[in-house]
Amino acid sequence: MKLQNLLLAVTTAIASFGFSVAAKAETVEANCVIYSKVEIGKVDTVPCTFSQLRQGIVTIQLSNGKYYFLQSLGKRPGSYLDQKSRVVYRQDALGSKGQIYQFPDESIYLYWITRASTQSQSIRLNPSQTPSTQTANPVQAASGFAAPPSPQSSLDRTTQIPCPVAVAPEEIDGKTTSCGILTVPENYSQPNGRKVEITYTIFKSKSLSPQPDPLLVLHGGPGSSDIMALGVFPQFYEPQRQTRDVILFDQRGSRFSGDLACSPTFVALDTLAKDSNSEWRNRYAEFTKKFAASLKKDESNLAEILSYYKVCSELLKAHGFDLNQYNTANNATDAIDLATALGYQKVNLYGISYGTYLALRIMRDYPQRLRSVVLDSTIPPQVKKYEVVPRDLEVVMLNLIEDCQKDTACNAAYPNLKARTIALLKTLAKKPIAIAGTDKAVSVTDFAALVESVNIDLDARKAAYIPLIVSELERGITTTYTGVVSGKIFPTPATKPIPIGRSQELLAKADELREQARKLLSETANLAQANRPSQKWVQQVLTTIETLPGKERPKVKANFYGVGFQTQKPRDRSVLITSIAEIFPENKRQPLIQALQTMSETEIRHVYESIGAIFRSVLKIDAIEAEGVFRSFDCQDLVPPSNKDRTLATFEALEMPGLGLNRAIAARQAYAICQIWSVKPAPKRDREIVKSNIPTLILQDRYDAQTPTTVGKQALAGLTNGTLIEFPNFGHGALVFSQCARDVGAAFVMNPTSSPNAACREALKTKFVLPPTSPN
Repeated sequence: MKLQNLLLAVTTAIASFGFSVAAKAETVEANCVIYSKVEIGKVDTVPCTFSQLRQGIVTIQLSNGKYYFLQSLGKRPGSYLDQKSRVVYRQDALGSKGQIYQFPDESIYLYWITRASTQSQSIRLNPSQTPSTQTANPVQAASGFAAPPSPQSSLDRTTQIPCPVAVAPEEIDGKTTSCGILTVPENYSQPNGRKVEITYTIFKSKSLSPQPDPLLVLHGGPGSSDIMALGVFPQFYEPQRQTRDVILFDQRGSRFSGDLACSPTFVALDTLAKDSNSEWRNRYAEFTKKFAASLKKDESNLAEILSYYKVCSELLKAHGFDLNQYNTANNATDAIDLATALGYQKVNLYGISYGTYLALRIMRDYPQRLRSVVLDSTIPPQVKKYEVVPRDLEVVMLNLIEDCQKDTACNAAYPNLKARTIALLKTLAKKPIAIAGTDKAVSVTDFAALVESVNIDLDARKAAYIPLIVSELERGITTTYTGVVSGKIFPTPATKPIPIGRSQELLAKADELREQARKLLSETANLAQANRPSQKWVQQVLTTIETLPGKERPKVKANFYGVGFQTQKPRDRSVLITSIAEIFPENKRQPLIQALQTMSETEIRHVYESIGAIFRSVLKIDAIEAEGVFRSFDCQDLVPPSNKDRTLATFEALEMPGLGLNRAIAARQAYAICQIWSVKPAPKRDREIVKSNIPTLILQDRYDAQTPTTVGKQALAGLTNGTLIEFPNFGHGALVFSQCARDVGAAFVMNPTSSPNAACREALKTKFVLPPTSPN
């Protein structure tokens, strides 16, 4: 069997046992003519779909959202019970043209939509005609063509929704903070094709006369989620909100905007294909073996992880996603379309990490829509990311060493720190240093992990101890290392003294009450989210699964976790109902289906988002970024310009190779995944230096291990009106770490024609910890 056919067979198998629970349904498009038995003379004609499932289940989905679920009464052919437990009778008086269903309060005539064998369009029933008088246009009937669809704008309207996560305690959902959905084409060259729903949030300005140009925030990843952090983000943009609105959105394919997750695939494979009692175990093992044989020798040891990614890629495509459309070009258009839909002519951009790559693309493609741009922790398009990635941690360590050398006391305490660090790493690579009183030791990998942890040290305390740690490890001492890694070495913040005087005491009490109120409001908001009908329904399903026999639960869970990834099925109410009907026995499905019937469309949408949170908790692969969208962007935009031989050359040239090993391995895996991920590289033009005179501020942190200074500074090339400001003692994302950075960014957006005052950086410099005794 050819590899391509094998992959198709495995994907089909995964779909049938892991996700496409409705695969056995026969679905037909129809026109439903509905005669009311209550309001005599009332007739409605609505496009609909008819599904005949196994176990005698029939579903009728109207285009207006109304849904009918019918279950056969078994020994009474043509008799059913609907979701309200009413008896319904089927009549075959329409013959091959359709069917009739008699409900207590209405009759539904289903007329099958016939299609010419070579055409995808059909003749539609005119809503003004009844079944007895309906006639098709003879030209259309003869040709099989229907009238072409009316042209539509590529930009659909926005719809306000409750925020999908709890907002910050000081915010009011729908008033000070507002969430919504913008529907855009998945493929902009096919505006009437598949759609993507972009979830956005507006933090409304606190000014009574806000500026007309908002701050539009572009998150990182690719595939991260700003919406997920609504509870904490207001504090980061507080200075900006004093003068203008702030807009966040999840980019296409991210968590609340389509969610191209891989964890459903991985969960299914882990649950079923690796289960010793699973019938699929041998099939998957055989697939992995053949897949490994197809790989290059230096990639064969990656066969298992690559097979997981290949199945994820194929499953996402089977669901209908065009992975090639999840790219920076479309993200840029989405961002501008969102601004347009919300009524803003110009915007100020704030991009973080991958968001800077996206911001630079918007600067190139839509310069007329921009007033100013802030790039925070930048990855410019001309950088060959995977060729330089082995240097990330070495750059951080060299910056830290340079900072120590510029500090008179630190340099005196730890002279020749660079040479000593290089020597220490060689020693650790040969023989780790034992940690006294334990069975553990400090290896070169552990030291690299310590350097990397500085990247996310929100308290900015770890970097100060690293010269001392080097000094101690040289002598076999691990005291400071273990204290920093465990956190025990850091002093506990002192208790805030009670102010003297009546007025000060009252102010202190007010602060205390304000904090208590904030905590209470936060708990109330989280409780409200937990009590949403969608959340309660998902929990009801999980509880019902636990009542099933133990051997059935893994398969049912896998089906449920993957319900949003069924082959060519939308994430809507009908798919949920069909799924529940397929995976649960009759006595357990009815309460679940009835609950679905009463939910609003917004809550139905949130059901899928809630399910996504479940499988993320089961498997962490999508916890930070939606892996499917991350790989789609990475394999189009960032991996293709790099060369794995040059990546190896970069690694071999490192002064501190122990700090680059894990990055080199990650790059090797990225190259391999992109060989099997189903996308095409972006055009070479997309990797050129962006040239622009738009006022641009670049914020760069010296201890950033993801977009290090050697990468971030290259963003200045081509920006004739660009300013770079470097911050000490912080890692990836200046906005997250520093109020100073937030203030500098806000001052720039307020007046982008002048460089902001960044004097606040002086107080942020690393205060290195000196030895308790005399200098070395």
